[in-house]
Amino acid sequence: MKKFFALLLTLCMLLTLAACSGSNQAKTDNTPAVSQTEKPTEAAATAPAQTGIVAPDGYPDDTVTMIVSYAAGAGSDLLARALAQYIDFGDETMVCTNITGGSGTIGMMECYHADPDGLTMCLALPESYAVQILNGSLQDDLFDNLIMVASPVYDVDTISVRAESPYQTLDDLLAYAKDHPGEVTVAGVGSGLNKWMVIDLMQKTGVELKYVPYSDANETRAAVLGGQADVLFSQACESKPYYDSKEMTVLAVAADERVSFLSDVPTFKEKGFEFVAGIHRGFAVTPGTPDEIVDYLEAKIKEVYDNPEFIDYMNNTLGFNTVWTGHDAYEALSLELVDTFKPLLEVAANY
Repeated sequence: MKKFFALLLTLCMLLTLAACSGSNQAKTDNTPAVSQTEKPTEAAATAPAQTGIVAPDGYPDDTVTMIVSYAAGAGSDLLARALAQYIDFGDETMVCTNITGGSGTIGMMECYHADPDGLTMCLALPESYAVQILNGSLQDDLFDNLIMVASPVYDVDTISVRAESPYQTLDDLLAYAKDHPGEVTVAGVGSGLNKWMVIDLMQKTGVELKYVPYSDANETRAAVLGGQADVLFSQACESKPYYDSKEMTVLAVAADERVSFLSDVPTFKEKGFEFVAGIHRGFAVTPGTPDEIVDYLEAKIKEVYDNPEFIDYMNNTLGFNTVWTGHDAYEALSLELVDTFKPLLEVAANY
């Protein structure tokens, strides 16, 4: 009997050691810890399993700051905060801070001059930067130095009117503008990209509109809803809430084909105008950030993009047209845009 109990005790000890060994092995593998960051919806708990993306040694060792160069509630702000809620940095988190002014240049330059440790990121809108390089408000070597990490969104341009507007179709608007040159006022943000795109729109449609710049997207929408401006020129994410609430009518989208969340809205192409325009909303880091950190951040953003819940949240809640543009393609696109927009430079200078 004593021998039996001794054998039984030995077996128990061996099982206990095996269990401890398995526990220690689980703690030392390369699977990232599950993020404690709160997600936009409860369903985020069903996000895909971790892919085993390995962080560079010691990164991140502090909170990652995402600088948003635009006002709270604007399209870029909504995208940044969605990413911050979904991205998994293990024990660290991402926080967003709004630094506005200069048509987005002040916040962006804050990131540009930060320490190159990957702990400071910013929203990157290469179309907007290209215009500002051409008009002289940004240094020419910006795209050669600022590191474009990735973009999960191509946010197409739209034109909208308040619900009670006399222009309820694109044909209505263009017919009136053709007979009354310069009378129709268009509200847009700043005197950069939106102004240039409205100029391009006028060239493609052959009508003369009056562009009125406002400091941020909230002011443009208030101006149109309050009757101070006739037309809102904005990206789809900024017009969708007012389309859903029926406070505004979206007359057209500047896309190759209709977008899913504005399925009854025609494209300019459908109406016979070759006007396609929008913004690649993405993310960048400080010049000199190590390649391994850039690659890791690209992979983590792609991990978020591959989450079906994130895509649904982007499309159906925020109104973003989701298109993946990785690091290499994003860098190449940014370098090409200056040449793409050069033909509008002279026209814009005389407008």
